[in-house]
Amino acid sequence: MRSLFATRPKAVASGHIVLVAGLRSKPENEEKIRELLLGMRAPTHAEKGCIAYEIHQSKIDGGLFFVYQVWEDEGALEAHSKSAHAQKFKDAAPRLLEGPVLLNRWEIIR
Repeated sequence: MRSLFATRPKAVASGHIVLVAGLRSKPENEEKIRELLLGMRAPTHAEKGCIAYEIHQSKIDGGLFFVYQVWEDEGALEAHSKSAHAQKFKDAAPRLLEGPVLLNRWEIIR
């Protein structure tokens, strides 16, 4: 069985910031959103404080995506939000998506 964190084999712990972002592309932009999200993977994984950044696409509805992110702390998340690749996504998203990105913040409970 393949680990959920195959690309970033770090443990997720209490105190880490967990974000889940849901988004729906406009029907004609499904491939553009997919490419944009995949283009964010490598530079995001290389960022200091990135524990996980995994992109998912629905097998039932190809226009539906979610991104699972885990960050070491607020500083790492803030640096990511100011990165060139995150800004590129923010600039492109309004014309490619059907609506706003639905972002949920989670905490690990034990």
